[in-house]
Amino acid sequence: MEQLSISNNLFLTKINVTDHKKLYKLMCEIYPPAYKHLWPDEGEWYLNTLYLKNNLVKELNDTHARYYFVYYKKKLVGILRVILNNSLLGVNNQQTKLHRIYLAPSVQGKGLGKEIVAWVENQFCTKNKSILWLEVMDTQDAAINFYKKLGFKIVSSFTLQYELMYKNVKGMYRMSKEIV
Repeated sequence: MEQLSISNNLFLTKINVTDHKKLYKLMCEIYPPAYKHLWPDEGEWYLNTLYLKNNLVKELNDTHARYYFVYYKKKLVGILRVILNNSLLGVNNQQTKLHRIYLAPSVQGKGLGKEIVAWVENQFCTKNKSILWLEVMDTQDAAINFYKKLGFKIVSSFTLQYELMYKNVKGMYRMSKEIV
């Protein structure tokens, strides 16, 4: 298992198809505390759609995507998925999407998210005027404020089309940041 070091206590390992059970178990632990209020089934449909083996195979076959487990002090605490050459506006390939970053509640507030985003910028946003962008729930004030502190700005909004999600919480923002 190759480790990609971010700092002394923080590292990543690539997720592969044999990790599907480990990924599913982790997400069943860390997704519901933050997002179960969005779903009548507390997020079960979402977890079963995104984190079971068949979807993992599909996501790993995307040659532009990089998918990692996040470890802090040698303990598995989250995931990171980045999509390269994924344009926010459909034109510029110098754009990278921070597709998923989920961290366990026990490590939130320790600066890990900031370190991970900085690592993504250094690894994947290396061309002049690269754009790093993401999507965030418009009801997740803590996440929005976190990204704003890192220099991201809200550039557009849209509504998720998940039928099983409560109607009043389907709003999303797209946020971006120019890396120079």
